[in-house]
Amino acid sequence: MAQQEHAPSQRVEKVKPVTEEKIPGTDVPDLTKAPVDDESQRRWMSRVAITTAVFATVASISSMYASNHLSQAMIEQIRASDQWNFYQAKGIKLAVLEARLETLAALRTPPADADAGPKATRYRGEQEEISAQAKAHQASCDDHRAHHTTFSRASTVLQIGIALTAVALLTRRNAFWILSIMVGVAGVAFVVQGLWPWK
Repeated sequence: MAQQEHAPSQRVEKVKPVTEEKIPGTDVPDLTKAPVDDESQRRWMSRVAITTAVFATVASISSMYASNHLSQAMIEQIRASDQWNFYQAKGIKLAVLEARLETLAALRTPPADADAGPKATRYRGEQEEISAQAKAHQASCDDHRAHHTTFSRASTVLQIGIALTAVALLTRRNAFWILSIMVGVAGVAFVVQGLWPWK
């Protein structure tokens, strides 16, 4: 009688989901209906949920500031461009006036316009003022862009913190919650840096 060899049975343990209840229309477990073993676990879940709410609020504020600074940067860039266009217009006027004065001087003809010389001086002075304004608008634009970048980083880091709190709730692991808090603190640090009035 042939001896039958049996392969050792491999037992696959099925991981029990946190809850069988799903959020309607999705395959995502509804953690609000998850059974809680004891009161301490319920308190822990509440703390994680509060952490998520805090991160979401700060991320929302950070996104608002990022959008505002981006808008202000665009406005300042337009103002700077307008000033440089004005600067070029004054430069063209000055070049035309100087060319006319040089032509008249070569022809040994006095300019019909008695204030042609003072006009050239005035145009040069106006160009200096316009240049200073344009540079100020450009500096303000750069400052707003830097703030926008900082607030965008804050929002991104806080979103990662929110994702980690979700993982903590799904796995019920304290390590993910602690990691999310560390990431969230980094996000808050970016927000503080963005609010700092640096130039």
